[in-house]
Amino acid sequence: MLRKFSRSGVYLQILFILAVSSFYLFSPHPGFASQVFPENAAPLGRWLSGILPDNELVIRITALILILLNAAGFNIILNHHDLAPRQSLFTALIASVFFLFTEQAEAMIAPLAALLLLLISLHSTMKLYAEPYPYTLVLNASIFVAMASMIYPLAILFAFFIWMAFFTLRISSWREWIISLTGLIVPYVYLAFWFFWNDRLAVAFNEYHAFFNDFDINWSKPGFLQTVVLFLLGSILIISMSVFLNDAGEKIISIRKKMWINAQFLWVAMAVLLLSGKAALLALPLCYLPMALMAGYLITKSRRSWPYDIALGLFLLLVILLRLGF
Repeated sequence: MLRKFSRSGVYLQILFILAVSSFYLFSPHPGFASQVFPENAAPLGRWLSGILPDNELVIRITALILILLNAAGFNIILNHHDLAPRQSLFTALIASVFFLFTEQAEAMIAPLAALLLLLISLHSTMKLYAEPYPYTLVLNASIFVAMASMIYPLAILFAFFIWMAFFTLRISSWREWIISLTGLIVPYVYLAFWFFWNDRLAVAFNEYHAFFNDFDINWSKPGFLQTVVLFLLGSILIISMSVFLNDAGEKIISIRKKMWINAQFLWVAMAVLLLSGKAALLALPLCYLPMALMAGYLITKSRRSWPYDIALGLFLLLVILLRLGF
């Protein structure tokens, strides 16, 4: 069924995305047992959380807009790099279903904003392929990783994603490495100057000190239904990633390298998730977009997609039950 749906018209896919979005907007959140995000945020993340009005509907609408921007932006990036059909929103559709399994909207604003910045970094990194003078692209990719880390500190680990891409794309010049390090440092110089200008440098230092002082990797124990959903996500990921990377070897070199870059983005996102400790489930959206790409690839390339129809259908059913309070 999903395989046929992937080949249906874009209007039907938009209709399904709108249905999922409406359910997200008007249903309760799953109620993860995690810390409130501002306690785990960098100063820019706390600022984003602080400017939100004290209105639950407005906060939900803001979170939904960020979800749709991430899903649509990722789909556009895939189309630009020939990793998805140009007249299809199937990857965005799967991502929107995954995004139903997220924390309360107020806690998700900052992580979703960080993910939007990381998408720009991903796009710049994929454009490095066969680029004779990649210096601007490397700088942009690194700057947006640094900006994302100003919202979610552990996002700085995506610097390793850029550096892994250097090896994948066989970029060996020392200039790109220096430019990447410069791109990671310069935004923090501007941030420090801004705090200094506003006489808040000591406050920022204390906030970062408190974050690293309280850093631990102790995870909260999820409920039974949440555990089942996580098991389903893990199963879908293992199967889809193995097929995705196995088939990458059969593609032309440009597509193959870009497929590997998306896989590397997922690996770093999973590392961020594991290192987030009690707030690990807040980092799940960082994994959803490349997971949606791999799951969509698995469905469209399989001769028989009914096992994956059942798995994703069961995932959706369990998430609906969680959001309704079961």
